[in-house]
Amino acid sequence: MKNIKKMLKEQACGVLPDGHVKENIKRELGLAETERSLAPAHGGEIAAKDRRKWLIPLIAGALAAALLLGILLPLFLRKSGSVPNLPLDNNKFAEITDADSFYAYGAASVGALLAASGTASEQALPAAKALSVNMSNANAAPSDDARIDVLNRYMSLVEGLLSEGAIDAENVTGAYGYEFGMTVTLGNLLGGGAVYSLYYDKIYRSGKQEGEEREESYAIRGLLVTGDAQYPVEGNYETETEWDEAESELYFKAFTDDTNLSYIEVEQEYESEGGDEAETEREYVYSVYERGALIERTIAEYEQEDGSLELLLTIEREGLRETLQFRSGRESGESVLYADGTIDGERVRFTVYIREGLYHYVFDDGSYSDHDRYDDDDNDDDDDDDRFDDD
Repeated sequence: MKNIKKMLKEQACGVLPDGHVKENIKRELGLAETERSLAPAHGGEIAAKDRRKWLIPLIAGALAAALLLGILLPLFLRKSGSVPNLPLDNNKFAEITDADSFYAYGAASVGALLAASGTASEQALPAAKALSVNMSNANAAPSDDARIDVLNRYMSLVEGLLSEGAIDAENVTGAYGYEFGMTVTLGNLLGGGAVYSLYYDKIYRSGKQEGEEREESYAIRGLLVTGDAQYPVEGNYETETEWDEAESELYFKAFTDDTNLSYIEVEQEYESEGGDEAETEREYVYSVYERGALIERTIAEYEQEDGSLELLLTIEREGLRETLQFRSGRESGESVLYADGTIDGERVRFTVYIREGLYHYVFDDGSYSDHDRYDDDDNDDDDDDDRFDDD
């Protein structure tokens, strides 16, 4: 444990036993009676010293155990209201192993960002409008609004990446004039999930396997459907592996206007050492373009911490860099997200609760802010989970 010596020193006055407790320990171990029964006149002084050689270390060990328990027990009790982070096998990036799984992830993650606007239309929306957030705030300082405005668009994605289930893709019949189709479900922390539909044509380019050399490449063009909104999409999956070297070009792009200059793009970036998959590091980079100009860039990656999984989100926008680390947990049976990082150069910590169709952000300083949450796992026309409905 970090800084254990410092913790022991700081907590010593509160947990170290006093003289009365020490005497009780002596009596329990028989040390006091032994010392009285062994008088110096009968050679007892030498015998007492011999006994102290093993009794004193025994007492010291008992005191050290009591001291450590006194320090650690409150820490464990404070954490008893939350569950551990997700196990390592919930790393959804590790499940992306081929073109189909990559396109499914692209449809789900980009679909989550587009749907977070809370707006639906039959035509694709301009990026500036599609990425806006309708917010309802209470007792939140203006700085809190600015902090959460951009971040809130990514919360559905954060939920999905930290939920327990896998990203579920199912092949369906093509539609809208496209040959192929798939429906993709991105889970959430309440046990439901949003469903997105991808219809597309495949453009095969190359594919071969010769010894240690492997190539796979096919692109797609199609349509992404999120609720009632539709977005033209294109994607490319091209990988080349030879011995311990790997090259790739993987992207999925959804256009948000009819000029093809405004779009959201997700790209996979990874590093592989020695061709060992266990040493492969993946991250996904989301770029938002408006009329050809990059206005926002976000990196999502998993981190392993003490045998569990956390999600690191880095948002770069208007010259600012905001980095937040998320982990899932529970409080009084309620699923929550814990966040810790920096926003606008300031250290922040907050908890996100999911209540009545809203994300309820509670900061360490006591301030809070409510923001819309998109959820497509129920059958009515609102954006909340049916478990909150009274009818």
